[in-house]
Amino acid sequence: MTVQIQRPSDIPLLAVFLEMMNNQKEHHIGFCSLERHTIHSKLTYYFSDLPLKESFVVAYDQGEIIGALGFDVYMNLNKAKVCGPFVKYPSKYPYLAEKMWLALNRNMPTELRTFEFLVNENNYSIRQLLLKLQANEMKRMYLTKALKDSVENYINEETSEIQLNVHPFYVSFCKFLQIGEGEWKKFTSTLNEDQRLFFYIDEVQNISGYSYVRVEPMHYLGEIHHYTFKSLQKEKCTQLLRKSLMHIFSYHPFRQTELFIEVDEPMDIFTDAGFKVTDEMIFYQFIKTT
Repeated sequence: MTVQIQRPSDIPLLAVFLEMMNNQKEHHIGFCSLERHTIHSKLTYYFSDLPLKESFVVAYDQGEIIGALGFDVYMNLNKAKVCGPFVKYPSKYPYLAEKMWLALNRNMPTELRTFEFLVNENNYSIRQLLLKLQANEMKRMYLTKALKDSVENYINEETSEIQLNVHPFYVSFCKFLQIGEGEWKKFTSTLNEDQRLFFYIDEVQNISGYSYVRVEPMHYLGEIHHYTFKSLQKEKCTQLLRKSLMHIFSYHPFRQTELFIEVDEPMDIFTDAGFKVTDEMIFYQFIKTT
């Protein structure tokens, strides 16, 4: 038995491996998609501020992929979201996760010290590694899914109060998001017919809640990227979520989408919009001190 830990060379094969592993609760993590097309797209176009060959390692035994680990690095924040470690046969390779962790860390920039994990509560192998690392459990979250069928009954729902044109509300948005003009221009440059911002304004023209929807059909990306409801009424929060889902599902490739929700959020807002809880996740943070 000769295990080799190498840089990724076959991205489509790696995407198939990650899909297979991440659809099993005992291996499931949050920072990896569940469908190979989305995984392949993210690895190719969106994964890490560092090149993929510096951000991922793959373990082989006689040509078979038996493990993988990636760091989705954000250099401006000196942090990484951890994709893995995935070990196909944990009992056969009990130390592989640690070996991949050391191998990938070896060539990371020294200023990269914060590592974030989002782990299925049933993923005991990663939780054992995090125990050894003395990582901190920060919070619990739910993984929820919405299916296209769940929102089709709301296609004709009246949502005339929901706004789309952000530009008349420049001042309100900058105040609401606590950003300056440069960040505002960068943010609004991402908006188009696919990437949408749905929002409500109050009686004095201030933003009272929004949902930013990221859709890139060519890259198999369709998600509610982030949202803020502030003091918005529950019914309007649900309408924003439904509007966002209807936008995603108006594109042929998408029949389901996922959203992570903190356990203390009002769940009925999301279930009324069409989401269902599928798994409980644990968010960990590890800060490297040496």
